[in-house]
Amino acid sequence: MMVRKVSCFALCLFFAVLFSSVSAGASSEARDYFREGYAACVAREWDKAVALYSSSLELDPDNAEVYFQRAVAREMAGRTDDAIADYQKALQLKPGYYLAMEYLAKLYESKGQYGKAIDLYTRALPLVTDSKWRSMVNWWISEAKKNITAPRRIERK
Repeated sequence: MMVRKVSCFALCLFFAVLFSSVSAGASSEARDYFREGYAACVAREWDKAVALYSSSLELDPDNAEVYFQRAVAREMAGRTDDAIADYQKALQLKPGYYLAMEYLAKLYESKGQYGKAIDLYTRALPLVTDSKWRSMVNWWISEAKKNITAPRRIERK
């Protein structure tokens, strides 16, 4: 789980820099909220980042990238159900959004929802052009399939 949190944090930083202009049609105020959300992510202030991304979305409600960033911040804050809703909204707005598919699939796996994860990985696979990365996505699919068919362990206290 710690590796997942570190990778979510790194992705949060990467995307905040990459999409620092939010969207062409966004107001400067929406972009400012987005940048402040980035700063909150750098400081690992997840709830503050969520609030700032939410403010950006109030002004630019059709921005898939901001929904994705808020999902990452919500996931880091442990608000997985809210994160799932944001990843889904990002995909509704931008159906071919690979990273939203990947992160949502990983989140579904962490919740034991392997069928949903497999569906997303399968949907994402045609978007991957790098052969090594395609191998990784295929491996994720095979691992999720193993988890579906694996007998469940009952932990004893």
